[in-house]
Amino acid sequence: MKAGNWLVGLLAVLAAVACTTLTEELPQQPEAPVAAPPPIIIVNPGPIPDVPHPDPTTAPAPPPDPGGAPPPPAPPPASGQSCGLPPGNGSGNDCPRQSPSFLGDVESALTQLIAEEPGIFDKSEIQGCGTCYKVVDVQRYITRMPQLMQQRGLCSMYDGEELAVKNSNSFNDQYDILTSGMYIRRDQGSYRSTCYPAWF
Repeated sequence: MKAGNWLVGLLAVLAAVACTTLTEELPQQPEAPVAAPPPIIIVNPGPIPDVPHPDPTTAPAPPPDPGGAPPPPAPPPASGQSCGLPPGNGSGNDCPRQSPSFLGDVESALTQLIAEEPGIFDKSEIQGCGTCYKVVDVQRYITRMPQLMQQRGLCSMYDGEELAVKNSNSFNDQYDILTSGMYIRRDQGSYRSTCYPAWF
């Protein structure tokens, strides 16, 4: 009887061992540590100072010459009157060629510019008239002419092709003062049209 119990017990142990499955865990890679986000630091900058804005009507001063030479003198301020009219409401289209109202002023401004700033021109090259000089500094030429017209109490601007001149908003004249070859165009040949009402 004891031997039978012993045998039953042994069989029970063997059955338990036979039913046990061995499980082996696979090695796992360690997880990379997650970096904490950087801290957000809020700094109170205090009141923001006012930054001066340059006056758009004045040109910035040129940088000093590293050679020590003094900068060229600024052009004298415009004398006489300047334009005080608001913009006109004309379209600038379909302007008829009639007779110029400001040709004398345009001619005197051209003569003044040649005398005051001869470096704008190459006087050894002329085309069309005795004082229709080659313009070698076109930007200066088209900038100074409206200024000289304003010295004469007229409103003026260069529109990219022609010099527009007015003394009221009822009309303005158009003058083509620069040929395609970059020479001064003068006298009756410079007048192109009159716009009703003034477009600028």
